[in-house]
Amino acid sequence: MIAKSTSGAEFKTPLRNWALVVGAVMAIVGSAIWIYHFEFGSSDTNRPLQESVGQILAAETARVTGRPAKIVLVTVNAPGVPELRDQIDAFQKELKRIGGISIQDKVVLDPGDSQKYRAGAGLSSKHLLKVIRKHEGVDAIVSLVGVPEVSDQDLAQVKSVPKIVAETHSPEKLVGLLDKKILVSAIVPRFEFPAPGPRKPKTEREWFDRYFQIITPDSHVAAAEETP
Repeated sequence: MIAKSTSGAEFKTPLRNWALVVGAVMAIVGSAIWIYHFEFGSSDTNRPLQESVGQILAAETARVTGRPAKIVLVTVNAPGVPELRDQIDAFQKELKRIGGISIQDKVVLDPGDSQKYRAGAGLSSKHLLKVIRKHEGVDAIVSLVGVPEVSDQDLAQVKSVPKIVAETHSPEKLVGLLDKKILVSAIVPRFEFPAPGPRKPKTEREWFDRYFQIITPDSHVAAAEETP
């Protein structure tokens, strides 16, 4: 069953506060993305960072699904986005190390002439709903190409929605799915500073913590409640 949104003031206040948070987040995210591309021109010179995203995505998948579990991995056929290759390889290796989670299907989207697809972005609501319909019974959908805004009307078209874990660069699109606890873990560019760890990262986790962070339904509500 799809978790339904709470109505009334109890729901509106956190959501309104979260909207304020998102406004601030977007400015910081823009800065973070600029820094990221300025300092790291290609995944060949920045493989530890890309691998850290795949590893954390696998760890979060295991955390929210438990074991054993069956998942669907969503990515895109984009040779011009080499960081996705590093992320997928690291994700699969970490899942194998963790054990007990099988990839039932790997959905590789065809970008066509679209330039919107990249690590953390590109997945449309149309494609997401198609994946949901085709893979009833899986424990989670893991997206390396973001997560879209999905309306209540669209969600009503499917019988049930599995948990979603995603890498996304569009925090403003997360509110609805976080509120419904459908999106249970999202990896986003870091917007809380100072970042933990050393200024010059060495380990994969240090790379991740410097440039990314995790949002969950619980942390989303906490952030909204802390906002004046």
